[in-house]
Amino acid sequence: MIGIVTNIDDYVRAWVAKRIGINGFGPSTAIGVQRDGQLIAGAVYHDYRDGQIEASIASDSPRWATRSVLYSLFAYPFLQVEANRLLVTCDESNKEAMKMNKQLGFVPEGILREMYYPNDAIIWGMLKDECKWITKKEIQYGKVKSTNSSNT
Repeated sequence: MIGIVTNIDDYVRAWVAKRIGINGFGPSTAIGVQRDGQLIAGAVYHDYRDGQIEASIASDSPRWATRSVLYSLFAYPFLQVEANRLLVTCDESNKEAMKMNKQLGFVPEGILREMYYPNDAIIWGMLKDECKWITKKEIQYGKVKSTNSSNT
């Protein structure tokens, strides 16, 4: 069974950082996705400013993205943090991540030249009212549904 894991931010941050090839994150919150007790995906939310929060997402399995997991990963920035927009960046050569960003509903917004030298980074954004994983009613009232999640 796939479920959400919270309250292990340091572990999930390190897991995501290793997979995306960075040294770490500053102040941030992390949500993990596990299957059979093993972490298979994680999202780190960082750099909150002026109604925008950035997410860094990594996975070891394509089977992490269930509807309830996606609800939780988008409810955090849009309903709990009350950000108006979510931002992700992606190495232009990472075709799987580029496809995933589009399928999740992100819109390409720009390019950061040679951010992943020698490759460019594509900036992807999503506005709260564009998010298809949470309902318009929830956006209006800021309510977070209960999900079947594991907290360790």
